[in-house]
Amino acid sequence: MTSIKLPYSRARARLDHVRKWANHAEAFLLSMFLTEKIIRRTLVQLVIWKGSTPVDAFKTVKKLQFWQLKEEWKKYDEESRSLNEVIEDDNWNVIDAASKKRNDLVHGSGHEAQNVYRKQLEKLLPAHDEIKRKFAAKYSGFYGWRGMTDAAGNLYVSLTHSDPSTFGEARVA
Repeated sequence: MTSIKLPYSRARARLDHVRKWANHAEAFLLSMFLTEKIIRRTLVQLVIWKGSTPVDAFKTVKKLQFWQLKEEWKKYDEESRSLNEVIEDDNWNVIDAASKKRNDLVHGSGHEAQNVYRKQLEKLLPAHDEIKRKFAAKYSGFYGWRGMTDAAGNLYVSLTHSDPSTFGEARVA
């Protein structure tokens, strides 16, 4: 998969490489993985900014099913907006449909022709980029990739990232 230690631009380049050289189902899975990672990590950051500890925030978000993120978002967004309000319904609909198709593929309950995944990617990648852009604009430059901060704005360094200089940029105030 793609490490959070990589800059986002390298992760996105890796995704483009997989899309070009691997089968469409594999590229689709990686795209959905990256999109969900950005969404979940942004929610974790919102939970932390509301005063939760990073450990508790990760536990809270980890137990949520993907579809639950939409309404759970309201509890932590500064303006009590749901996820689909933040990223807009069109993007949510693309991501929601892709998550269901991803679950079918991963759990073996459905497998489509490669052409179906290619078409899904054509919708998913622009939505992914738009979600990243909207999060960065609405959440002080944070879009779920790197540089999480605690409630006071201090760079959060997890046990796996003991050197803050390798973890990423701090929250832009």
